[in-house]
Amino acid sequence: MGTIAEARSGPARDGWGPDAEPAGLERELTEAVLAGAARSDVLRALSRATGRQVRLLSAEGAPLATTDGGTGVSATVADRVLAGVAGPVVDTLDGLRATALPVRAGATVGGVLLTVGPGDPRAQALAGAAVTALLIDALRGGDGSAEVSPQHTAADVVAALRSGTVSPSVWAAAAGLGIDLQRPPAGAVLHYSGSRLRAWSTALAWLEHPVQQEARTAWTVVPGEAELTRLQSRLRLMTGDESAGDHVVAASGSRPDSPIGLARSFTEAERLLGLARSRHAPLLTFGGCGVVQVLLPLPRAELEAYAEAHLGPIRERPELMATLRAWLAERGSRQSVSEQLHLHRNSVGYRVRQIKTLLGTDPLLPAASAQLHLALAALDLLAADDQPLRGDDEPVPAGR
Repeated sequence: MGTIAEARSGPARDGWGPDAEPAGLERELTEAVLAGAARSDVLRALSRATGRQVRLLSAEGAPLATTDGGTGVSATVADRVLAGVAGPVVDTLDGLRATALPVRAGATVGGVLLTVGPGDPRAQALAGAAVTALLIDALRGGDGSAEVSPQHTAADVVAALRSGTVSPSVWAAAAGLGIDLQRPPAGAVLHYSGSRLRAWSTALAWLEHPVQQEARTAWTVVPGEAELTRLQSRLRLMTGDESAGDHVVAASGSRPDSPIGLARSFTEAERLLGLARSRHAPLLTFGGCGVVQVLLPLPRAELEAYAEAHLGPIRERPELMATLRAWLAERGSRQSVSEQLHLHRNSVGYRVRQIKTLLGTDPLLPAASAQLHLALAALDLLAADDQPLRGDDEPVPAGR
């Protein structure tokens, strides 16, 4: 395999010097690799052009080829560089600062390119000029450096985003599906409770939207409530359940700051789906769930403790719990509560006096009202968490 100098047409030169221009360097390196030069030749030419030591790392951060025999970076750092999350300056495992560039295009990942030294725009631009040549070498696989990511289905991508495992290949596959992980969408989940199960599976398959399905439940990503509403409407129409809105229930979590945060967003969406189903609501989003936003990050034990602290004396009294909910919702209107619960006004007054005595506070006082609203929401969330996510007993027919 020839060197950069041997691959050039015309008089051979000993690499590029400090006056190299990125465009010219990119052209020469690309032509040289096409003519048979190795990646080690590319790194040496880049080292001469930048005046720095250069290292090519695998997607896991291990050295593939270097000009100084140095180390790489941690797998986490490499993954973040390839995913476009990390900044250009990173720390190597041997304690040096380096400018890092991802060597990738679509589903092809050639690794991470480091130029050792403090951040410098010129060095970064020159390193960028070597990326095309290194990708060609990776595709060619002539010296074992290729790391061509496996193809991922839409369901694979959604499953990876749910788990927070965003590898470079997942990032590339997501981009191919139109998912911009530099501005991550929200996790979303939809549940079908109707009887046309085969139509549900077919509708998901024809949705032209990345979906992971497990029986009656499907996970996807959405940029906002409008898109979630659109998907829900299409699924209702395609299953023939548009007149029965509660057959397709949808929920979405918050918009995360990074792809890794999508796992949290999906967890929020799943909890909100349970809450929507228990409330017989067709759609519930993070932005529209009110005080529940505060409770979503909390584990069951903390929700249970909060509910017990504020509602303990009446939790086993369903008639008082129902009266408290109505009293708070109607802001103390005895007439409204009487009509809602089908009680005499005097009975409402008697129950409210019991509630005040047992709880030791007036539920309509601002501080007490806020605490009781949260405690009731905590109970609702606990009850929603107890619902199996996949839902009803009847399985979805095999095949799509």
